[in-house]
Amino acid sequence: MTEALSTIDLTAAPCRPVRFGEVGVEIERRPDGVIIVSGKAPLKPYDPNLAAALWRHADGTPEKLWLARREGPARDWTRVTYGEGRARVASVAAWLMDRGMTAERPILILSENSLNHAVLIFAGMVAGIPATSVSVNYSLLSMDFERLRHVVDLIRPGLIFAEQGAPFADAIAAVAPADAILLTDGPGVPGAVDWSEAAGFPAPDLSARVAALDPTRPARYLLTSGSTGRPKAVIHTMAMATGNTHSGFQAMGDAFAWDRQVLDWLPWSHIAGSSLMTNITCLGGALYIDDGRPMPGRFDETIRNLKEIPLRYYGTMPNGYAMLADALEADDDFARRFFTELRAMLFGGAGLPQALHDRLQRIAVRATGQRFVFVSGYGSTETGSAISYTWWEDTRVGIGLPVPGASFKLVPCDGVYEVRVKAASVTPGYFADPDQTVAAFDEEGFLRMEDLADFHDRDRPEGGMFFAGRRAEQFKLLNGTFVAAGRLRDSLLGRLAGIVRDVVVCGDGQAEIAVLAWADPEGVGRRTGGTGTDDPVIRAAVAEALAAHNRDNPGQSGRIARLLFLEGAPDPEAHEVSDKGSINRRMVLRRRADAVASLFADGRGCIAPAEAIVR
Repeated sequence: MTEALSTIDLTAAPCRPVRFGEVGVEIERRPDGVIIVSGKAPLKPYDPNLAAALWRHADGTPEKLWLARREGPARDWTRVTYGEGRARVASVAAWLMDRGMTAERPILILSENSLNHAVLIFAGMVAGIPATSVSVNYSLLSMDFERLRHVVDLIRPGLIFAEQGAPFADAIAAVAPADAILLTDGPGVPGAVDWSEAAGFPAPDLSARVAALDPTRPARYLLTSGSTGRPKAVIHTMAMATGNTHSGFQAMGDAFAWDRQVLDWLPWSHIAGSSLMTNITCLGGALYIDDGRPMPGRFDETIRNLKEIPLRYYGTMPNGYAMLADALEADDDFARRFFTELRAMLFGGAGLPQALHDRLQRIAVRATGQRFVFVSGYGSTETGSAISYTWWEDTRVGIGLPVPGASFKLVPCDGVYEVRVKAASVTPGYFADPDQTVAAFDEEGFLRMEDLADFHDRDRPEGGMFFAGRRAEQFKLLNGTFVAAGRLRDSLLGRLAGIVRDVVVCGDGQAEIAVLAWADPEGVGRRTGGTGTDDPVIRAAVAEALAAHNRDNPGQSGRIARLLFLEGAPDPEAHEVSDKGSINRRMVLRRRADAVASLFADGRGCIAPAEAIVR
């Protein structure tokens, strides 16, 4: 009989050994309450030229796998080695230069992650033409293409790549500049150049050109999520990318297998997926592109790939971990295969509930007798991905401490700290937006992250920090009391694990706090046999969880008055959910105004805390 997860004592289980880097922490405390937290170890010297790294790997290990993706009717793996990849990159770069492309008219990539997508990104670097990868949702799930049109107006692309062709034809017709070159690997876009012309272009030896590239020049423009406004184009240089790679790898040691084989689904239009692809290329690893997604109907592809590819390291977003936990818990054989080689998993420190963290650890202990290292990180599009990690074994959900070469400036704010940062991977600014660039940095040159954080223990800062929410997610109640919505969200996700998948904290300008929630279908189904969130068992469990939360958070800034389950999943087309799976609170509140009104008007359908516990 399978051991029940609830009986497993994590404190008694050994952790698989992982060699972290030697980082350390330095603390400077200023008279005004500002704290500067820095990685003590200096960042070791490295070559900032990312394209040169690809060339070196092609020279040294030309037969080593670079990229792989399932393609064709049989969905078999198509593999590209470093030698083959360099040859393709050289051909496309030579074609771009032959067509007269310049840095003033960047490349716009509409397609999902693919072998050709990666080749075009690196070809742009070699040719000196920045590339911008755009969420496919802007093209495939939009009715008016408003966000895509904004990006096109901002970037002014000279080339637009839509690999599949026909699915992107309407978007291209709506927004493409008349003089832009259209490039596809499929039919359906009138006047488009076929990919084979670029990929088959005769290329001279570009080694000298690659070695002479300026790594501080713009290499890519990464778009922000637009959750607090229209997307901005963040300037990314090769030096930023390599700085992020080497600082993270120096801190994490062999916990991160970026120099080995990795499976990942995160889109390259988002910094988490984009940085992983460049990290792996920089260090000579192999990336298996996962076409699965953490959503019903598409996660089976991820499970198929995970069963086939042994991994030492895996990372995804919190909703992906929730679905993975369901699959692992239901299949002991899969759990044993998955955890056989695994040493570390990564999450963005802002969103993983402690209960889900512990559940995955218990599944690992049941399967192997050992815990794994569950590390967290913190960063943004503007920092080239994570610039802090838990570079030590820790059982708490947090954002760790700065990597070598990085410093955090913590400014007192509403009982916690506003985060500002410096690091080798911080952007020089925003493309074509000098005003936003100036506003992004303070008087000492620290980037304003617009986030809040605090130490797990202020007397022991070496124990790390935790994410305390986005400043934009803070709001005031009717009486002026500040509410930290991010912290409440994390607390509720822990209390309601197995019942809800995500929540949105509401109460702007109201007398009390209430919550909108999306159910966890699998968890609710296990508890009720499929009767849904109206089942008395679920309503009672939610009422008890809210009461327990309120017992620990009795003040007006923490007490929850009621919860309402939402119908349907968050809508990516309406920008309620980002590519990485995070919830856009501002957009949810706007689109679900009727549900918000129900929370604070008649309360119809809502669940209140159990009156036996909280009166």
